[in-house]
Parts: sequence; C-alpha cells; structure tokens
Amino acid sequence: MSAPKRTRLVRFVAAAELPFVLAIAPLLLLPTPGRLTVLAAVPVIWLCARITSGRLVPPTPVNTALWLLLAMVGVSLQATFNIRQSLGKVSGVILGALLFWAITRCVTTPGRLKTATAVFLAAGAALAVIGLLAAPDNFSAFSAPSLRRLILGLGGAEVHPNPVAGCLALFVPLQVGLLAAGAHRWWCPRSDSRAARRSIVILQIMLLCLTMGTFVLMRSRGAVIGLAVAALAFLAWHSRLTRIAAGMFGAGLVVATMVTSVPTLLDRQTFSKSGTTLLGSVAIRFGLWSKALEAIRDVPITGMGMNAFRKVMPVRYPLPPPPVFPDPDIAHAHNNFLQAALDLGIPGLVAYTSLWLVAAFLLALVYRRPRDRMYRTIAAGLGAGVIAHFTFGLADAIPLGSKLGVAFWITLALIVALHHVALVRPAEAESGHRGDWEA
Repeated sequence: MSAPKRTRLVRFVAAAELPFVLAIAPLLLLPTPGRLTVLAAVPVIWLCARITSGRLVPPTPVNTALWLLLAMVGVSLQATFNIRQSLGKVSGVILGALLFWAITRCVTTPGRLKTATAVFLAAGAALAVIGLLAAPDNFSAFSAPSLRRLILGLGGAEVHPNPVAGCLALFVPLQVGLLAAGAHRWWCPRSDSRAARRSIVILQIMLLCLTMGTFVLMRSRGAVIGLAVAALAFLAWHSRLTRIAAGMFGAGLVVATMVTSVPTLLDRQTFSKSGTTLLGSVAIRFGLWSKALEAIRDVPITGMGMNAFRKVMPVRYPLPPPPVFPDPDIAHAHNNFLQAALDLGIPGLVAYTSLWLVAAFLLALVYRRPRDRMYRTIAAGLGAGVIAHFTFGLADAIPLGSKLGVAFWITLALIVALHHVALVRPAEAESGHRGDWEA
C-alpha cells in the first residue's frame, strides 16, 4: 500500500472513533466476556488518532481524574467477590470514558457544538420515551410490559422511575434555557429562514413537553427537589433582581414548611405511589448510610468491587428486617458519593468528586466570561441540570457504570466541549497557536 493510501486509511480509522463507540455501546451496556472482545479495536483507533493528532486521547481538563477512576476500576476487579457480578458496571464505566473522549475529540468547532447540543436534547427525549414505556405500571400509564420483558430478556434490569427522573433533570433546564433564549436563531442564523426557525421552535416545545411530562409522571421526590434547588441556584446566581426573588421564595417556603401541613399533603397526594412516606424514606436512608460508612471503613483503599454492595451488604452488614426496611434487596447506598467509595475505595471517590468539581469550574468560566450569548445560555442550562442531578444523587444514586449513567458522561463531554469552543479555541486563535486538541 502506498504512503498516501496508508495516510488516508489512518485518518479514516481515527475519524471513525465516535461511530465505532456508538456501534459497540449496546454490547458494553449488556456485556458478556465474549462481547467485550470488541474493545480490542480501541487501541488501534487511539494509535491512528495519535498518528493524526499527536494524542491518544484529547487532553481535556478531567483526564487526570478520569485515568485515576479507570485505574481504580481495574483495582476493583481484584477486590470484588465475583467478577461476573461487577462486569456490567465495569463495562459501563469503560463505555462512559470512551464516549467522553470520542465526543470531546469530535466537538471542537462552533458548528459541531451546535450539532452536539441538538443531539444532546434528542438524547433527553429518547430517555423520556424509554421511561414512559419501560417504567412499572404503577408509575406511568404509558408503561409497556412487552418492552420491560424485552429489556429483561436481553439481560437488562427493569427501568426504575427514580433514576430516570434523576437523569431527565440533566436535560430539562437546558431545554428551557435554549427555548427562552431564542436558540432557533442560533441553529438557523439566516434571516430568510423563517419557516425553518418556526419548525425548530415547535420541535423544541415538543421535546420539552415530552421530557418534562415524563419527568412529572415518574413521581420522584429526589428529582423534583433537585430541580427546585437548581432553579433557586440559578436565580441566586443570575442577577440582583433574581437573587431577591430567590430569597423571597426560599423564605416563603421555609415559613410554609414550619406553619402548615403543605409538605405532608404534597407527599401524600403527589408522591404516594413512589414508595414509603417522606419521613420513612429519610429514616431508611440514614440507616443505609451508616451501614455504607461501616463498609467503607473496612475497605477504604480498594472498595468492595463494583456492584458488590448489593450482595455483600445482606451478609456482612445486615439491615433490620421488615417493616423497618421493607425491601431487603437494596441495589446501592442511595448516595452517589458513598456508592463510589464502596465500589472503588477512597481514591475512586476522589476521582469521581474531581469530575464534578472540574465540570462546575468549567461551567462557571464559560458563564462569567462569555464570548457568545448562546454559550452563556448553554452553560447556565447545563449548570442547572448538573446541580439538579447532583442534588438528586445525595439521597439516591445512579451508580457508576449503570446504564442510565451514560447520561452523566454525555453531559460531562458536552461541558468540556463547550469550554473548549467558547474559551480555549478563541484564545488559541488570538495567539496564533493551533492547539493539539484540534480534530
């Protein structure tokens, strides 16, 4: 093969990174040892990327934390009592890392950021449809038993409403922000494209209704509280007038909580189908968290292995029997950070926390130093979604490596890509330097 043909082949393989990761995603979401052999192609793609761009993976601000997280995933395989028990979560983290690097390597220009933002909103709508069709009957009138049987037959698990709502909280604020800011003019800047702009607005409204409607139907207390906290945080950050409004709303909510029975009535009427009462749910979580802390003290460095808590806890850290703990099968610690420490030890918790901190820092930079009004809007929407998801994860959990957890990795990739396009790329252009992140 001639040198020009080899060069074209190498460039083609490197450019196929994101399509390849998307193609193998179903195999990694429903893994078996045989299916994981597809990962053998990843080093080949990374080698071609290094030849064309000088980097195996794009040099993003979260790489150090992500490599540490992946290293602890490897360590956890030595700590787990059963590799097959942990395989699904391990494969999920690998998929998340591959998706993150593939997206950030691809989304390096304003045009690609527009496309990525639209795809992100479409992914939220797809998640909403899955939640509507695959949730248990007592949560959604649209649930489809046949779809649930298909998911279980493929080796998956039943789609629980709480994590669906917690993930949808990542998408709703951005949808609202882009609709309010007139993003149709950003996606379609030509002044003579009124029909196209009108179609985009109608599509935005439909996606928002689908996502927000599903969010409400999931009846998740934690997700609703998370979205409320995100709204208050945005108001407190945005301007002096909104800070006053947020303060008045917060004060009124505190007074209403203290002098009325509104929270009790809301809990009884709105969330009665989501399980135990609010007070009972809090008591259960405190008991569960104490057991989780006890387990972390026993294995602080390696953790007990991914997805091992579900099997190890009933044996080594038994909970009180029903009716104190009505469900003996508890999949996770109902706190994202405790669960990360249980799965991957304290080093894994440090890496996981660093991902959140760096994401928050990047969003703050874009929001405070905007070069484009739409970039500021995207940063605000993503920031509010991250706050809502973070708040949800304090009393519930979408464990690392879970299928729905892919939403977190996509969000993180969009945040890093937004920072690069909004701030890093213009700075490189002004200095006359072409960064090695360019695809």
